[in-house]
Formats: sequence, C-alpha cells, structure tokens
Amino acid sequence: MKVVAIALAVFLAFAPRAEFDTGIVHVERSGNPGARPIIFIPGLACGPWVWDAQITALAPRYNLFVVSLPGFDGRPMVTGGDLMRRAVNSIHTLIVSRHLHRPIIVGHSLGGTLAVLFAETYPHDAADIVTVEGGYPVAATQALRNAQVARSIAPYKGLTQNQLAGALRTNMLQYTITRRADVDRATRLAGRSEPVAIVAWMKAAFSFDLTPKLSVIGVPFTAIIPFDARIDPYQGFKTAADKLAAYRAWVGRARDGKVVVIDHARHFVMIDRPKVFEAALESAIAR
Repeated sequence: MKVVAIALAVFLAFAPRAEFDTGIVHVERSGNPGARPIIFIPGLACGPWVWDAQITALAPRYNLFVVSLPGFDGRPMVTGGDLMRRAVNSIHTLIVSRHLHRPIIVGHSLGGTLAVLFAETYPHDAADIVTVEGGYPVAATQALRNAQVARSIAPYKGLTQNQLAGALRTNMLQYTITRRADVDRATRLAGRSEPVAIVAWMKAAFSFDLTPKLSVIGVPFTAIIPFDARIDPYQGFKTAADKLAAYRAWVGRARDGKVVVIDHARHFVMIDRPKVFEAALESAIAR
C-alpha cells in the first residue's frame, strides 16, 4: 500500500494541473506554480508526451506549460493559413494572459522553429530561447526550400487516418529515434495526428528562413543539436564538427548564441538521451 501511495503522489505531482486553449494552441500546465515558467513546444505530429522525461525531472523546480499544436496528438486541425504566425501569437497571448515572468521557451524541430520565430517576433517576452534541432533553414534558397517541402509532404498527401502511423514510422520515426521500443511508442502516439495537419505544418515551417532576423534576439539563445554518425551524413553533416560549425555560423548571428552538441543521439534527443539533454537544458537556462 505504501508503494502505491508513493506512486500516486508522484503521478499527481506531475500530471497536468490544468488544461486550456489559448488562440490556436492547447496548453497543459503542471509542476510548481510558484516557480519560473518553461513553455515546451513539441515538434511535427507530437504532443506533450515527447517531453515526458523532462516534465518528470523539472516539475519540482519549474512551472511547466506544454503546448499542443492543432492537428497533432488527437487535437483537431484548424482552418485557415498563416499557421506559424498564429501559433507564435497564441504563445504570446499565453504569456500575457497568465502573467508569466521571464519564461523560458523550449521547442523541438517544428517547435524549435516556432521558438526562434517567437523570439524574433516578440524579443522581450522570454528570458531564454532554446531550440532543439529546429529553426535551421532546410535549404539555402527559397526555390530549394520549396523543392524540399514538395519532397517532404509527398508521403503524407492523401493518406487516411489509419495509414498515417505507418507512414510516419517508415519515412521519419525509424530514422529519428534510436531505440526500437521508443520508435514503437512514438509511432502509436504520433499516429493520432491528422494527415492534413502534417502536410499543412510542413508547408508552413519548411518554407521559412529565420536567419536574417536572428540579430534581433537579445536574450540567451541556445541550439541543442544531436549527432548520430549513421544518420547525420544523410543530412549533409559528415562529422559532429561539421554540424557544430554549421550551427555556430547560424546561431552566431544572434547577440548571445550558443550551440551544444549531444553525441550518440538522433533528432529526438530528449528521448534518446534524456539525462544528458536535461543537463544541457539546465545549462542553457542558467545562462
């Protein structure tokens, strides 16, 4: 009975204390309500579950807000365009309406792109910006980015809901998460997203080049990037040093930019190496 009581206490401590909608995003709040706030933004097809390890580790010391984007993790997709700007404006509304003081914004992949766009749009809202392999342009020119968008969305166009999980696993998840058990779990959970949302958010995010406005980011800006010797060469980075140099050149356009490489990890670095990732995140916050 004592073990059950302890387990229940842990669950109640870190389970969402409140859920609400702000603009186009859904928000789950947990953790310590009197502590410094962190806003987590998941990536493509993901929900709060992608940050489970970090929520457990950080909840005693931070006030946590985890955003769900429309169309992902069982949330309905919204109509209309300009998704990136609407999501950024929604996060701004979250900060203002909840009176969040000096929040930290942490985004992964698509969520990382949103975190960077947020910092460029509202440079005085947050005290720290952390992007986890997100925001770096997918290609050097608009024409090349458009071509990358076309290639990326092709496997998901016209899919039924029942087909989505398999397509995500085949085209993305098996290459971006190391352990098979984690791939299986992510496939099951990401498969709850809507195929039309995958296409719409890819079109919206991959078309951006945020580089020209990085200089407006005045707060500490940290890019946490994984490196896997089997996978990253297919992304154009033969070595960890190559990837570090490319990201340093990009992040260096901000006033206070820093890059942290986590080796032996793939795109979902917070799942592959949670403890190492959490240490890197704590260091980024301490800046």
